[in-house]
Parts: sequence; C-alpha cells; structure tokens
Amino acid sequence: MKLQILLILLVTCGSVPLGIEIDAASPDQWSRFRGKDGTGRRTGEILPPSWTTQDWTWQTTLPGIGHSSPIVWDGKIYLTSADEENKVRQLFCHILHTGELAWSHESPGPIERHHKQNSSASSSVTADFRGIYWLWGTSQNVRLEAMTHDGELRWSTDLGSYSGPHGFGGSPVVWEDTVIIPLEQDTEGSIVGIDANTGKERWRLTRDGAEKAAYSTPLVLTQTGSDAQIICTSKAHGIYAINPQTGTVLWENKCFPLRTVASPICAGDLLIGTCGSGGGGSNLLVALKPPTTKNDTGEIIYEVSRSTAPYVPTPLFSHGRLYLWGDKGVVTCLHAASGEIIWKERVGGNFSSSPILIGDKILNISSDGEMVTLADDEKFEILGRRDVDEECRATPAVAEGYLLVRTRSSLFALNLSTP
Repeated sequence: MKLQILLILLVTCGSVPLGIEIDAASPDQWSRFRGKDGTGRRTGEILPPSWTTQDWTWQTTLPGIGHSSPIVWDGKIYLTSADEENKVRQLFCHILHTGELAWSHESPGPIERHHKQNSSASSSVTADFRGIYWLWGTSQNVRLEAMTHDGELRWSTDLGSYSGPHGFGGSPVVWEDTVIIPLEQDTEGSIVGIDANTGKERWRLTRDGAEKAAYSTPLVLTQTGSDAQIICTSKAHGIYAINPQTGTVLWENKCFPLRTVASPICAGDLLIGTCGSGGGGSNLLVALKPPTTKNDTGEIIYEVSRSTAPYVPTPLFSHGRLYLWGDKGVVTCLHAASGEIIWKERVGGNFSSSPILIGDKILNISSDGEMVTLADDEKFEILGRRDVDEECRATPAVAEGYLLVRTRSSLFALNLSTP
C-alpha cells in the first residue's frame, strides 16, 4: 500500500520516467478478465471438492442484468450491470469480505439490440493502483470511464462508433500507464492506447474490417529480456502483436477464417488463439510459436479443429497441459507443446464462461448455472457438481482467499479458507 501511495504521488507530480513499470499489483489482485495476464490461475488457493449453496459466505442481488466478470483490487470487487428498461449502465463496488455495497456509478445511454447471449454489460472492467477503467459501447459511441477506487470519476473519453451484429462486449487491459482498448469491428476498426492518467489518446492502430467483429480480450505479454507486446486476435488479422508504446504492429499471422471471441493465452513457448461460430462445426485453435524478428509471421506448430476447439470459452494452461472447454460441454486435455490429445470427455451443458484453475482443481460454470469441478490431471475426473440456479456467462474470480461467482443478477462469494 505504501508503494502504491508513493507511485500515485509520482504520477501526480509528473515524476515517473517513461518505460518504468508502475503497476504495483500484488499477487492477490485479480485485476482484469481472468486475473493476472489472463491466465485464469490461482495455485495458492484450495477449492473444496464439494460444497452446497448453503456454504456460500455471502450472496447479494445485483440490479439489472449483466455478464461481465468480476475483478478484485485491494479487498474490493468491481463489476457492471445494466438496467435495460431504464437505459442505464452501472458500475458496482462491493466489499470482498462482506458483500456490502461500497458505492455505485451510473452512466445513462441507449440500449440497443444484442445477441441473446450478450448483454448491455458484458465488458469486464480492469484496474490498477490509480483506479478502475470501465468500457461500454453502442453503435453510436464507445465510452471509456476512469474511476478512483473510492468511486469518483477521474476522466472519460469517447472513442467513436461501433459496428457489430451481436452488440458490444470488448474488455480493456492496462500496460504500465496505457489502457489498451480493442475495437475490431465489422467495418474498419482500431486498437487504441489511452493515457491512464489523463484519458488522452496516445495512439490508434487502424484495423481492417472483416464483417466479423472481435470480442477477445488482449494479452499483455511480458517476458524476461524482451520488450512487452500486446497480443490480439481477430478474423481480419489473425494472431498479432502490437508495441504498447507506439501502437505499431510488430508481427501478425493471418490464420483465422472466422470470428474470435475467446482470448489469446500463453502456453509455454506458444501463443494459443481460437476462432469459430455459434454452430461449432468450423471452430479452429492455432498454436503459434511467435517470431523473434519484426514483420515475421511466426510458425504454426499445430491446429485443433471442429468441435474440439472452443469458440467462446478461453483455453486454460497448466503443468504443460492445455484444457479446451468446449461450448457444448466437451472438455479436451492435450499436451500443450504438441497438441497430442490426452483425454476428451463430455461433462454436459453449454458454456460461455471460461475455466479457471484453483490449486489443483479446474472450475467452470455452465450457462444454466451448474458449476463443474475437474481434476487438473492427465486422468479425467469430475470432482463435483453444484447449481447456482441462474443463467451464468461470466468467468469466476479468485482473490484474497475468496471465490467469486457472478450470475445474471447475483454475486456469490465462498471463503476458501473456511473448512
């Protein structure tokens, strides 16, 4: 906390040198969609093999509806919802240990038609020591708002119009003091870098339209001895890397024939990205060895096609294994380095949520609200099932010893340290 206060003072006084990493996120933060680096992993926690709905530490009702995933920063939970009847979107801050509402912020705006599996509050917020960054959009306007952790509006900026048949759903990420906004659309789109301190636009990378808007959340790739890269995926440009300081393309591999929804992840030395469609018959996963020189395309090590590759759920990497949780309830475990299948089994249900790893267990939640727990192992094993009895399309979060599950209109918390 002392370091965060010092960094805030440095930013306020304009004394932070360019290029210095100032995001003092502790390991306990879950600051973006699927936590640190989008990995979806918390190895220091222990998920009980089974529990009942009576075991929840607390639960609270959320006004409106939403599919955004919760994030956690310093004992506070942030997530969004939308009252579509009254045409207002809301950002909520709850106290992690009690569920108490600390504050809320409203942004009125038009509610437009969207896909039945989307909502007007599907974009997950992201946070750093400065505060929270909240993104929402309509066909007329995409808006980014920055809030303090105490609920005060710091700045807001309009990023232009949006074109996509399923409605808006992009989520931002933060690299150092730049907020990265993915806006790849059916028509010409962009990736935008915004100054996290002022809200001013630093750079804008124009992206081709491919009549398939992208919904994937960028990956901030930082490796020892290498400059940071922002990894994005889309039908128009495949898997590609951006320089986060300038917004220039470092390399790209145009490997996708369809829309991207699942987010790219790093699996050892490989980048994993997927594309697909609602039908699932043409889904494609690409395992790419990224290039080491600018303007190269990298090497595709293997591909996984058809129903094995997920469309919406983001893959999970653990202990050299890659878990592909299919939209229609088929889970595949394979060797991440080679693509060789270890096992492939059906767990049932339909899934929009992405799997996360808690200790040695994998958890995901079906669209109907059934939580399924699997062993992180080369042997397929279902460890437990339990219901939350409501539609769920948000990915769970784990931070500071709590599991958080967000359904269509409720938020649940389980204290993992309680037997």
